Amino acid sequence: MVMWIRMYDEGRDLWQHFEGDGQGWVLRQVDLRGDDGAPVVAVSLEEILRLQERADIPTMSRYEQRYGLVSEGRIVGWEEGLRADAISAEEFEKVWLDARRTLGATPPPPDTSR
Repeated sequence: MVMWIRMYDEGRDLWQHFEGDGQGWVLRQVDLRGDDGAPVVAVSLEEILRLQERADIPTMSRYEQRYGLVSEGRIVGWEEGLRADAISAEEFEKVWLDARRTLGATPPPPDTSR
């Protein structure tokens, strides 16, 4: 079962949005700066795995520079956070699409899988 959550990381002043699988592994992640809501991360585990299989190191580096890295580990205990909530799939998707549009404003890395 897929879950969608939002939590605030006070130490880094980030609103983090996660799409996780039934075991708590992050599938997609969006981080927004707390002061202005600007996206700083919009990363997909599926994209990373696909690039690791087919792309070279420079292509992987360009992806990471543009979209960031997926948080390591599982999402557990988030319900106990003071500023953590379950959100709807629609809410996550809106944040995801807005962040990807913003971070993807420059041309995407070349596809080296061919």
